[in-house]
Amino acid sequence: MTTIGGRYTLLERIGSGAMGVVWRARDEVLAREVAVKQLITGDHQRAMREARNAARLHHQHAIAVFDVVGSDDEEPWIVMEYLASHSLSALIAERGPLKPAQAASIGAKVASALAAAHAAGLVHRDIKPGNVLIGHDGTVKITDFGISKATGDGTMTDTGMIAGTPAYLAPEVARGEQPGAASDVFSLGATIYTAIEGESVFGPSDNSFGLIYRAASGQFRDPKNAGELTPLLMRLLSQDQKDRPTAQEAADLLAAEQQPSQPLQIPQQQQPRLKPPNRRILTILAVIAVLAIGGGAAAAYWNGTGEGNTPVNQADFTQQQPVYFTAEQAMAFAKEHYDRLPRADVEAAWLDLRENIREPKADFVQRWKGYTSVQCTFSQIPVRSNGPDWIVTVNLALVTDLGKQRNIVVEVAVAAVDNQMKISGLREIG
Repeated sequence: MTTIGGRYTLLERIGSGAMGVVWRARDEVLAREVAVKQLITGDHQRAMREARNAARLHHQHAIAVFDVVGSDDEEPWIVMEYLASHSLSALIAERGPLKPAQAASIGAKVASALAAAHAAGLVHRDIKPGNVLIGHDGTVKITDFGISKATGDGTMTDTGMIAGTPAYLAPEVARGEQPGAASDVFSLGATIYTAIEGESVFGPSDNSFGLIYRAASGQFRDPKNAGELTPLLMRLLSQDQKDRPTAQEAADLLAAEQQPSQPLQIPQQQQPRLKPPNRRILTILAVIAVLAIGGGAAAAYWNGTGEGNTPVNQADFTQQQPVYFTAEQAMAFAKEHYDRLPRADVEAAWLDLRENIREPKADFVQRWKGYTSVQCTFSQIPVRSNGPDWIVTVNLALVTDLGKQRNIVVEVAVAAVDNQMKISGLREIG
């Protein structure tokens, strides 16, 4: 296992955010779990700015920053509070749109954290469902201050880049103006809209420029399912910044809208409802299984239990195969996924992932553009059973644009979902 700063042992890769990849780790000094964020840019100055900004915020609904590790010659790592959770975006993908009262409850907590951030002179600038974490006990926290701006920092958009995620941009930001506290409030409204309606307030689109154009020109969609929350939601989404409530006002108003019901809770493990996969797909995969092994992918998320798995030898596959597909077919599917990467067909590889573990497509594509070569081999015991699923273990050799090679071992969970084989979890184990 890798240890950072002589103190933080990396356990598993759990996601990615603006400018970085996040790992669950163990603080060997304090014997506690933490999250550590490895910046993709390797920019120590940016790491220090992000850490300083986030460390200024102490709030029950914001992820706390504990430490920064790394020198000028090393990759910077930011050490944060670890929350066992799903992001709001993953929750929406898994369960579908939320009820207005549930969205209001989450929004009220996010707004209260934003109010504290604004009081500290800090603007988040990237509020979106992917940066809202829902703990297994219903805890709500905002995270990822990777592009946040504090008073006195100066601008981070001098190069003409727009900070934020297009589907949640305030109109003034989309027009090139500097983000402010009111911009965070709009993004909060856009996040609540997505939670209720299941799509962006600007409509569905994979074209970032199209979303920015709609945001800048005020082409919004009226909510259809917000019910009594509609008037407040429209205030949060006001085109004129002056018509939006402050974050604290939004927190108070949203709290008044939520019903006195139990908080939204996310079970730590959810077994998928499996259907027999399409027979034609399995036939194709069985043919692919005899091809030479190659390609590879880095782990992004893990959604398996990691418990009760029985290692099996390849000769024993037929004795322990699940009802839905064989171990050979799981290996073939993993190979097909890796063959798409790093640049052959990255978007198709993204679709191989089960919806509840997908990171945003743009993040996935951007991350894989950083690799020029990936080589994959199977381990000595390449697969083991996990109930109706299979866990395939692969050895990956990743080569970056700078020629640096990184070797990792990844466990790939393969499941049958809606008549198709999907990767339901990825975990780096070495």
